[in-house]
Amino acid sequence: MSQKITERIDRMVDGLLMGIGAMLVVMVLLAVFFRYVLNQSLSWSDELVRYLFVWFTLLGGAVVVREREHIRVDYFVAKIPLPFRRWIDMTMMLLVCAFHVMLVVLGALWVWTTRGSYTSALQWPLNLVFYAALPLTSLIGAWYSVRRLLRSEFTEQDVVEEECLAAEQGGDACPS
Repeated sequence: MSQKITERIDRMVDGLLMGIGAMLVVMVLLAVFFRYVLNQSLSWSDELVRYLFVWFTLLGGAVVVREREHIRVDYFVAKIPLPFRRWIDMTMMLLVCAFHVMLVVLGALWVWTTRGSYTSALQWPLNLVFYAALPLTSLIGAWYSVRRLLRSEFTEQDVVEEECLAAEQGGDACPS
């Protein structure tokens, strides 16, 4: 897939994540203002913040896959000889991708079976507003997992080595 398309997808996901984060902050501040300053609670604000937070968290998890920033304890993996370590890293990335694909499939079934239910305050379709977050963000996570597999970016070290090689060819200092 072309570099422009992947960059566009990355920008869209980042923009969506920033938009949801900004909406979360605005909604919480609005709810606090209405509740404590105007003494009039918004009946729907807690529900909206809850659903925004779920989307924010799950979408953030997909972005973390892209950025290779998930928590990783590699004490035992570091003790394994390098050729086997590379194989283990690739296997772990394949398992992450398989897990995302499983979440997409099972999440889509969950969304389908829960159709007809609505949120309590806003009366929005619960399966689309809340439950759809799982398969959609998992699809993005699967996309990022596949992209990392195709680029052989299993660990942060793979990316650092590639950056250093590019820097040596271009004359720039290694950024990592």
